[in-house]
Amino acid sequence: MKKITAVLCLCLAGLPAVATEKMYGIAGGSFTDLEYSQQGEKGAGFTLAVGHQFHPQWYVEAGYNQLIDETTDTGDLKGDALYLALLGKAGNHTGELFYKLGIMNVAMQGSELPVEGNCALGELSSDGACAFDESGLAGVVGLGFDYHLGLRSMLRVEYNYVGGENDLQAHTVNLAIRYNFN
Repeated sequence: MKKITAVLCLCLAGLPAVATEKMYGIAGGSFTDLEYSQQGEKGAGFTLAVGHQFHPQWYVEAGYNQLIDETTDTGDLKGDALYLALLGKAGNHTGELFYKLGIMNVAMQGSELPVEGNCALGELSSDGACAFDESGLAGVVGLGFDYHLGLRSMLRVEYNYVGGENDLQAHTVNLAIRYNFN
């Protein structure tokens, strides 16, 4: 979490003071259906992000997604991601419809029971489980709507598809609050 906070602070510090009038922040929860290698889990997570409108129809957004953090009888799976995305929007008096296209650095950690004494991911540990700790790149595409709640606040409803290395596939639905700093 310290790395994530440092990256977000650097993103904010690197922008000129006049740019903050077109910046926003996002905080919310998510539900993810994720498959990684031979494991599949569904669970809750959260997202934090900052964005900047650099053109009337375009945003750039950087953030953190906790994709999954689940423990079951057969193992556990944790997935965290830092992302950078470009958002295109079309707005009206009700809100803004947007699409997202970006890249993610995904860190997957967990353990699973071996199949026939072999590990699909990671190495066999002393307790008899297959433990892994890997990271890789992924692409993200999404579609969502930011609904105006007040002068500066919006309710974000969003769907994202994430696909990446080691057969990573995730379908994520986010519900978040967007706060415009201007």
